[in-house]
Amino acid sequence: MRTDSFTPSEPAAENVLQRLNRMAKIARNHGFEIRGEPLGGAGSTWCEIRGRRVLFLDVSQPAAEQAIAIAEILEETASIRPHAPMAARAA
Repeated sequence: MRTDSFTPSEPAAENVLQRLNRMAKIARNHGFEIRGEPLGGAGSTWCEIRGRRVLFLDVSQPAAEQAIAIAEILEETASIRPHAPMAARAA
C-alpha cells in the first residue's frame, strides 16, 4: 500500500470546509498555485504555466467534491517531477 496517498481522509471532527482547506494547503505545499474559478461543474483541473503548476478549482462544485478533486490531482501529479523555478533556469 502506498504511504504518499493524498486521499482526503477526515481527522476526528473535521468538517468539509476544514478538509477542503487542509487539501488546499497540501496542494500549495506540493508547489501548486490555486485559483478558484466558476467552471460550470466541469470539474477541477491543473496545468503548468511558465514552469508553475496552477490548480483550477471549480468553485461551482460542492466543497466535498473540490477536496476530492484536489486529492485526485495530487495523486495524478505525484510522479511528475516539479520544474525548477525560472530564476534557477536562467543561471
